[in-house]
Amino acid sequence: MDKIGELPLVGSTFDVGGGDSLEYWRCIFGGVWGPVELTEIGGGKISGSLRSRHVGELTFNQIAFGNQLFECLKGDSKYRDEPFYSLIFPHRGSADCFVGNSHMHLVPNNAYLINVDDSAKLRVENEYNTFNIQIPVSALEHRLGRRIDIALRDIIQTDPIYHLTQVLIHELIGNNGQLEDSTASFLSSQMLDTIAFFLAGGSDNSSQDTIAIKAIRSRVLAFLDDNFHDAALNPQTIASCCGISRSYLYKVFSDGLSVMEHLKRRRLLAARKMIELRYERMTLTRIAMACGFSSSSEFSRLYKKEFGIKPSDTPEVSNLN
Repeated sequence: MDKIGELPLVGSTFDVGGGDSLEYWRCIFGGVWGPVELTEIGGGKISGSLRSRHVGELTFNQIAFGNQLFECLKGDSKYRDEPFYSLIFPHRGSADCFVGNSHMHLVPNNAYLINVDDSAKLRVENEYNTFNIQIPVSALEHRLGRRIDIALRDIIQTDPIYHLTQVLIHELIGNNGQLEDSTASFLSSQMLDTIAFFLAGGSDNSSQDTIAIKAIRSRVLAFLDDNFHDAALNPQTIASCCGISRSYLYKVFSDGLSVMEHLKRRRLLAARKMIELRYERMTLTRIAMACGFSSSSEFSRLYKKEFGIKPSDTPEVSNLN
């Protein structure tokens, strides 16, 4: 991350001397990642410094490492407030990161997403400086819809999504972190939407407003995937659950299918799959209810309109109704 400014200093091994530096750094860094096992490696002495600021759901860190191998202690993850991902932007030097069976060599000009909920190891032979963002697992997986061990994304300086990420970081950690709770919450939500879109590989020459709309659109569609079975969903509840206003929800889906049309199609696709798979030998009425339709007659009408046949005429299920 370019020109992010400096965060408040939490601690540095330069503040202590002799053999105390290893235990001191274990304590300081363990306060960020949870309990760690720390070993001195390489030709020099272990060193490290941590600058950090917590804003909303996110924690921003500037970290320097030297000559060390550390491992997060998986069995002690209960001592962390919540499992988290670390979105990493290496600044100088390199490190090797291991998560489960995955390995990545961390170098500048790339962004990495590391799942710290698992047992993670970082090996720094000489020097490694990085900027990272701690993100609660629940906040990001709500948007990406999947678990990740390590994900890699190239950084292209002209990428408008990467630029928007930088802008939002500046807004969140600037002004000495003195933001009203509502402002911090809004910017954090925007940050998470943008990060999810960035990691998913989205990139074009659109304006920042368009990128933000696409990021929120992805979040809404992920929400519909998880909750289409809820018959009570309407534009207001969808908007509220996704942290936006109803009018902004309409804006997000103004250039194609409406959000309710997306919801209807998601329900119909789920219902067709259940029918084709003879899911637990359920009746068509039960399938309709399980997919969020308010009545079997409504389901049959919409199904025929969408697929051109009645639900009962779908292959292999004529005897279910």
